[in-house]
Order: sequence, then structure tokens, then C-alpha cells
Amino acid sequence: MNATVKSTTKDAADDLSQQIEDLRADLVKLAKTVRNDMSEGIDVAGQQISQTRRDAQATATNAVIAHPLTAVGIAAGVGLLLGLMARKG
Repeated sequence: MNATVKSTTKDAADDLSQQIEDLRADLVKLAKTVRNDMSEGIDVAGQQISQTRRDAQATATNAVIAHPLTAVGIAAGVGLLLGLMARKG
């Protein structure tokens, strides 16, 4: 009877060890998947930010071309305000 208990205990320990190894392998796969998904998401976000920047730059350029005197007036006003703030500081 004692040999049967030892055999069952050893089988249970081996089964538990195998389950732990399977769990480790699954966790490694999961970590790789999450890392790849995050990398792809970051790449997509970077592309969207670049596109938004290009669109904003094109809009600003077109506005300056369409209204050059207004652009110069705004630039002068901002420069004056910055100069006054720097002088008071």
C-alpha cells in the first residue's frame, strides 16, 4: 500500500510540474503577443500624429499665403506680448 501512495504522490507532483511548465510557456506566448500588439499600436499612433502634424502645417501655410498681412499682424502682436512679459519678469 505504501508503494502505491508514493507512486500516486510522484505522479501528482509530475503532473503539477508539467502544468506549471505549460503555464510558463503560455505566459511567455501571452507576453510576446501583448508586446507585438503594443508595438503595432504605437506605430499606428505615430503615423497618425505625423499625418496630423502635416495637415496642420499645410493649413497654417495656406492661411498665411491667403492672408499675409493678417499673419504679419498676428506675429507682431505675439512678439509684442512676449516682449512685455519678458520685460516685467
